[in-house]
Amino acid sequence: MSTTKIHVTNVDNELYIIASTGAGSSELLHVKAGYGSPVDVSLVPQYILQGGTYQLTFIGINWGGPAAFKVTVTTDGKDTVYPQAPVGQGIGVVWNQSIAITV
Repeated sequence: MSTTKIHVTNVDNELYIIASTGAGSSELLHVKAGYGSPVDVSLVPQYILQGGTYQLTFIGINWGGPAAFKVTVTTDGKDTVYPQAPVGQGIGVVWNQSIAITV
């Protein structure tokens, strides 16, 4: 299984994407947006990470009001959309999730 694309299309208000191994971590993306502002960021993991297995962690932060995030991860040609359930409300971290990927 190989992850070939990470596509972010909604951030309200702040999103971090971090790739981790037992040897450390790398911040792949940090986006601040909201208030209906469009977001369209694509990452190709093979361009920024060495080959191997990683934990990909999403951290969604809300500044107040409704929160929304949409990250599509393409693995072996199949798209999976995260989050897979509604995110919380409030201020601070309202969504976090880790998934395994192979580059």
